[in-house]
Amino acid sequence: MSNSVVEKLKSQQTYVMMKPDGVKRGLTGEVMKRIEATGLKIVALKMVDASEEMIRAHYPMQDQSWVDRLGEKGLGTFESLGMDPKEILGTDDKSVIGKSVAESLVGYMQSGPVVCMIVEGIGAVDIVRKLVGHTLPFKAEPGTIRGDFSVDSPAVANVEGRAIHNVVHASEIPEEAQTEINLWFTKEEVSSYAKAGEEVLYSKSY
Repeated sequence: MSNSVVEKLKSQQTYVMMKPDGVKRGLTGEVMKRIEATGLKIVALKMVDASEEMIRAHYPMQDQSWVDRLGEKGLGTFESLGMDPKEILGTDDKSVIGKSVAESLVGYMQSGPVVCMIVEGIGAVDIVRKLVGHTLPFKAEPGTIRGDFSVDSPAVANVEGRAIHNVVHASEIPEEAQTEINLWFTKEEVSSYAKAGEEVLYSKSY
């Protein structure tokens, strides 16, 4: 494996965003602590009052398959609880439910400031996703951020006409990470530095 490929692997970047509920609950420091404890490093950080335009650009709301997946998550939870979504929501159409959830995200993500981060290091995307845990808090394992700090359910959220409160967002794949980084940060806002202990974490020091 060439040195250039190795360096690229060691400097993979992902996008992490503390959502308004996480910020309001004072969990930003805890999340940053967990990320940095793995050996990953934060190379960009800022607090933002997100505009509607930015939120709509962040979420792929024009992607019908993404909207349908949102609806499917809600329907799956209703089914597991033995509840009839048509009786409660007036519909069992995944596209209709998904669109409602997508629109509720806009209000939720503007309900307070968000904290945006770029996290860098070996396997940054997968490691942060592992730290964050399942998107649905009631399915997130203990020890993950969502498993430890959130309890929300899509069934409850859908009935109340709001987004799921799950503390934090993390990019799912490298391509998504790059798109989100380009959306929320300029190149000038990203720092480059050596974290203390990098030679122990992933460099040959003997």
